[in-house]
Amino acid sequence: MGIERDLHDLLYEHDCVIVPQWGGFLAQYRPARLDAARNVIHPPAKEVGFNRHLLRSDGLLADRAAMRDGISFAEAQDALLAHVEVWRAQLDKKGRLELPRIGIFYLDADRNLQFDPDGRTNFLKEAYGLRPIPAIALTKKHKEDAPVVPLVPVEQEVRTTAEPWKWAAAAGVAILLSTGIFLTFLNAGRQGGTLARLIQWIERPVATYAADPMPTLPATASAAVFTLPDGPLGVRTLPLSPNDSVSLTVDLGSPAAVDTTRVAVESKSLLKNRFHVIGGCFAQPENADRLLNELIANGYPALRLPRYGELHPVAFGSYADREAALKALAAARDQGTVQAWLLVR
Repeated sequence: MGIERDLHDLLYEHDCVIVPQWGGFLAQYRPARLDAARNVIHPPAKEVGFNRHLLRSDGLLADRAAMRDGISFAEAQDALLAHVEVWRAQLDKKGRLELPRIGIFYLDADRNLQFDPDGRTNFLKEAYGLRPIPAIALTKKHKEDAPVVPLVPVEQEVRTTAEPWKWAAAAGVAILLSTGIFLTFLNAGRQGGTLARLIQWIERPVATYAADPMPTLPATASAAVFTLPDGPLGVRTLPLSPNDSVSLTVDLGSPAAVDTTRVAVESKSLLKNRFHVIGGCFAQPENADRLLNELIANGYPALRLPRYGELHPVAFGSYADREAALKALAAARDQGTVQAWLLVR
C-alpha cells in the first residue's frame, strides 16, 4: 500500500493530512526569501511540519486508498493502520524512518519522535518548476561632484532720467484734449441752448420705480358650491347645484372595511443540533453514502452534513446537547469505531 505516495500527493491539495495513530502533516506557506549566507534567493513554497498530537483520522488517506485499490473505506482504514505498525517497527529497530520526498523521522536521546522535512520538495503548486537562483549584490556608484562654477555678477545700467521724447508726447496729448473740450463748449453756446440742455440733462433727478396699483376685478356672480349628498355611496349622477340642469357622474367609492381579524402567532424557539459525532469525511460522495447506509443499517440516527470544502462528512448522529453528544461518541467508540470524533457547529 503506497501510503507515502498518497501522502505526498495529498499535501499538494490540502494544508493538513492526518495519518491515524501516527500524527498530522501540516503544510504552511512560506514567502520567497534571501539566503544571505549562500547568496541564493529561494522561491515561495509550502513547508511541511509534523504534529504527533493529531491522531484522529480525517479520512483523506483512507478515501484515496479506497479509490485507488477499489476496496471499501473500512478495509482501507485497516490497511492504513497495519502500515503504521510497520512504520513503528522500523523506527524502533533502526531508530530512523525515511518517507521519500516528505522527510525523515528519528528518535532523539530521550526517545522522543522528531521530524526533519525534506527541503528539496516544494508543495506549492503555483511555484512548480521554480528553482533557487543566485543573488548578485549590486554596487551603488557614487556620482562625482560637479565642479563649482563661481557666479559673475552682471552690472545693470541704472537710468536716472527718462527719455525726453516721452515727456514731449504727453504734453502734446494734454494740449489736444484741452483744445477739443474748449471748442465743444464754444460751439454749443453758438447753437443756442444746446449747452443749457446738456446742463439740464446732467442735473435731471434719478427716476424711481413705482409699482402699479392692483387692478380692481369686476364683480362676478358667486359660483355654485357642490356638496356630497347623504346616502349610499358608489357611482351616482348628481347636479352641480340645486335646481341645476347640469349634472355630473362621480364615483363616491365604498366605505372601507374594518378588519377585525386578529391572528395570534405563537412564538416557538427551535433548538439547533450543533454537536455532531463524525464517523468520517470523504472526498468522494459514493464513499460517504456507503458509510451512511452502514450506520443506518446498524441502528444509528446517521446523516450526512453539508459539504465542508472538498469533503463530505458523515455523522453517527446530531444532538443539541453536549452531554448527549459525548455519550453517543463514547458509545460509538465502544462499538469499535475509534476514529469517531466530535464536531461543533
